Amino acid sequence: MARRIAAIFLAWLVILQMVHPPAAHGESNWDAQFQARIQEWMNAIAERDPQFTQWRNARTEVQTLGANQHQWLVSIKQSDQQVGYMVVGETPDPAQQPQFVLLEYGVGDYILFDDAFAPREVAAEPVYDGFASHWLIAENSSSAPQMVNAKTGEVYPSAFHANEPVMGKLSPDSVVHEGGRLTQTRILKTEAQNPFDQIGWIHQLYANKRISWGQLWQQSADHPRVTYTVPLYHEQVLAPYVVASLHLWNDQSPYVGVWDEGLRFVPFAYAEQIGQFYLNETSSPAE
Repeated sequence: MARRIAAIFLAWLVILQMVHPPAAHGESNWDAQFQARIQEWMNAIAERDPQFTQWRNARTEVQTLGANQHQWLVSIKQSDQQVGYMVVGETPDPAQQPQFVLLEYGVGDYILFDDAFAPREVAAEPVYDGFASHWLIAENSSSAPQMVNAKTGEVYPSAFHANEPVMGKLSPDSVVHEGGRLTQTRILKTEAQNPFDQIGWIHQLYANKRISWGQLWQQSADHPRVTYTVPLYHEQVLAPYVVASLHLWNDQSPYVGVWDEGLRFVPFAYAEQIGQFYLNETSSPAE
């Protein structure tokens, strides 16, 4: 009798595993949570910022960024037209309880790692690290790897080398998590602008003056533009941007948006760490 009960029990376990394989169930749960976070953040942004209205009822496509980076690029489309993107990371918590964070997001026709700028006819690995994001090209073992800017497609000389990654090491408090609410927004510049149209920031490059989030938040559309610069690849490149918008999540996690082939938002903690802001420059190229 005992043997019969044991046999029935084992058979029941086998049937359960066939119907609900553990790995498949875990993957399904992970994907459901991932998709829920994406929709949660998309809705939060679209409801609060009129620049993101095209995100409403948009569809998404997801691709993995690099190997073992635990980062994903979410392409957002409306009627097959590209309208924005998000970069989502996963914190190193147990796999059965994934914790996703919003590392970056943007609106516009061109996203990070856009196919329009992707290297052709070579194997290229996408490497994400905010403004330093790039495709890494290693044509063969005898030549040095080469980097291609993930937003503009600019090809850098093989002598350029990436800095140590920063985005993945941010404090958990500085990025948006599950349940994040976009509580405040501020639009400084409604149209794309070229940082070289006004070059007063160039005269401030070595001032090393720290600009706080509070100072940025005091700016308005009536004020002169705010410029932000980032030294990349061990200061081989200086990338300037015009600050366009400011977002505050949960009244405590700020993100700053700049014009870069569309609007591009990154955590203020990241932007402050790697670059510098310049206020109220008034010079023009003719001055």
